[in-house]
Amino acid sequence: MWVMRRFLILLLLLVVGCAKMTEEKRARLALESYSQGMSAYARKDYKEAISKLSESLKFIENLSPEQIKSAKYAIADSYYSRKDYVNAIVYLEDYLFYYPESPEAERVYFMIVDSYMKVAPDAYRDQSYTLKAIEKAKDFLSSYPNSPYRDRVVELIDGAQTKLARHEYLIGRFYEDFGYYYSASLRYKNLLVNYPEQVQEAEVVHRYIKSLLLVREQAKRQEEKYRKWINSAREELRRAKSEEDKRAIQKRIDFLLSEIERWRALAEESYREGLKLMETYRETYGENVYYRELRKYAR
Repeated sequence: MWVMRRFLILLLLLVVGCAKMTEEKRARLALESYSQGMSAYARKDYKEAISKLSESLKFIENLSPEQIKSAKYAIADSYYSRKDYVNAIVYLEDYLFYYPESPEAERVYFMIVDSYMKVAPDAYRDQSYTLKAIEKAKDFLSSYPNSPYRDRVVELIDGAQTKLARHEYLIGRFYEDFGYYYSASLRYKNLLVNYPEQVQEAEVVHRYIKSLLLVREQAKRQEEKYRKWINSAREELRRAKSEEDKRAIQKRIDFLLSEIERWRALAEESYREGLKLMETYRETYGENVYYRELRKYAR
């Protein structure tokens, strides 16, 4: 029994000793990694800085608040400097969340705006990141109205607006090229209302009027399609047995007939609007090549 008790005491001392060594090792690793990471950051070895400082933050309890702050800033700035803008956004946002009043906050906010702009795709794809970038940029200008980054942020907003206008224009062209003239007219109208400084007005107005005039063609195609569905439904109606089936089929027919009337009204309204705008176009831009083309569609 005495031997067993002595063995347990020795085992307990060994465990405590190992735990103490482990804590000492963690503290040493934290400080060594932090020192190596900051040295790498100072000499612009950003890849090494990210690696070492990320390692040091695994033992964050062994770093001082100022060391934690410096490490987080250096990691965020290193990702930005390496043009890894996706990771930069993550770490810059994290830094700004925890240190909004720090001297670096203004520069960090600018880097966030710039990073969102950099990850935004070209005008052919979804523009969610571009919209987010504009939102961040406007918040930046509101928070730092006298910032030395102000002019650069304004330029970024202008570039983003141009990209959004291009995106909207390309969608309008897609609809126009494939004969969805009503949808095309809505896109061109949105361009003229929201992005007047980013478009060639004479061309976009021409495409807007052209699309309005050609809604009649789209309406005819829609009516032909609905007529086929109506004829098919009427065949079903003749074969239907139950009153419930007959009512359901008749409702479908009534809906399709109402859609035909809706498209007819839409086509007529669009055509009248197009003719009215043609006169305004002629008064504004003269009888240029675009106007002469519109006269062809107005016949």
